[in-house]
Amino acid sequence: MATTAKNNVYELVTNRIIEQMNKGIIPWQKPWNIVATNGTNSAINYVTRKAYSPLNQMLLGESGEYLTWKQIESLNGKVKKGANSHIVVFYTTTEYTREIKGTDESGKETTRTEEYKVPVLKYYRVFHLSDTENIPSKITPDEICEPEPEQAIATAEAIVNDYVFRESFNGFKFQNNQPSNEAYFSPTHDKVVVPMKKQFKSLEAYYATTFHELTHSTLTANRCNRVQEGAISRFGSTVYSREELVAEIGSSMLCTITGICTQGIFDNTIAYIQSWIKALKNDNKMIVWAASRAEKAAMYIQNLNPVTK
Repeated sequence: MATTAKNNVYELVTNRIIEQMNKGIIPWQKPWNIVATNGTNSAINYVTRKAYSPLNQMLLGESGEYLTWKQIESLNGKVKKGANSHIVVFYTTTEYTREIKGTDESGKETTRTEEYKVPVLKYYRVFHLSDTENIPSKITPDEICEPEPEQAIATAEAIVNDYVFRESFNGFKFQNNQPSNEAYFSPTHDKVVVPMKKQFKSLEAYYATTFHELTHSTLTANRCNRVQEGAISRFGSTVYSREELVAEIGSSMLCTITGICTQGIFDNTIAYIQSWIKALKNDNKMIVWAASRAEKAAMYIQNLNPVTK
């Protein structure tokens, strides 16, 4: 079921992109948690009065109050016959221990133990208040609902660390500990370079950039193999522009999944994507092509089985 929930996210992101592109807009992410919300313009938990995360706003798809089955029972309510529940997903992290082998200054082999965390997607089900009986709405005109607490940064960091560690056995290198004025993936050296975290205006911007470059790194033959499609090409060419779309959509999907969603990220992404769409002569069909490859890349980065398209 967790995989199904993730697949819904990819499809929702892609469908919303296509829908809004037909209107001349490119809303890669919708920042629900940026402004004050209530149940009239956002999906909220009936009991806690907290607004759901951006990812769950997309999955629920309708504003209003939601309750779990247990919450409905505790309030002496009941679910209407034939009502359908909705999935709400959340991340937890599982801790593991691994051995890392190396050599000391004398060339002697060494082994050290390192603990690391891997994000795990879980879910529970909720019902919209309109699908229940005997439970009155508590929405008031002046009610302000703060965003549901999330571990977005911790989840993003876990995804990055797990991918970098996993691919290091294939020769992949990741550099984020030295000052840099650029972010890029080098196919020749199989290396991603991003500026240091403290160089970014926000941690959200750091992870959005890192996800973009990690998506680029999946183009190699031993990963998602977009090399066959000419993904490694000169700047400004059609294939280069298509690969930039793949990378930015991949970043957008990973940001949505982890809950990283700010107005600044949203605006920067729009400007970036619009420039490449223009380079492709406003070829809206290209978004479908790029989105399918971005989804495969995002799943690979999360160490999930790819979806058959």
